[in-house]
Amino acid sequence: MEISDKLNEIQKLFGSYSSHLPEPTKDYMGLIESVTKSSSIPVKYKELIFIALSLAQKCDWCLAYHVKLAKESGVTEDELNEAAFIALLMAGTPALMESIKMKEYFIGLNSLK
Repeated sequence: MEISDKLNEIQKLFGSYSSHLPEPTKDYMGLIESVTKSSSIPVKYKELIFIALSLAQKCDWCLAYHVKLAKESGVTEDELNEAAFIALLMAGTPALMESIKMKEYFIGLNSLK
């Protein structure tokens, strides 16, 4: 599956939740905004943390979303590779294998422009 498909699925899901459960969705989005804004930890580093956790949890949608934000924040492919090995140390080989998707998503972002 292409990164654009995953990103569209996320948008569709949250659009649906916004219509049917506006208050919890607004609260959730507020939490995301609060946690992701730059403070003590720069956004670029937060995105690398999100990527390592997405790999460890095997969340394709999380991975696609955070690879996109990571690239926008200036994360390099080498930094992504290091994040994949952090996931390996914390969650084992299955997490490292998830990096196949990470690399595909990172490359796939070039076609979205």
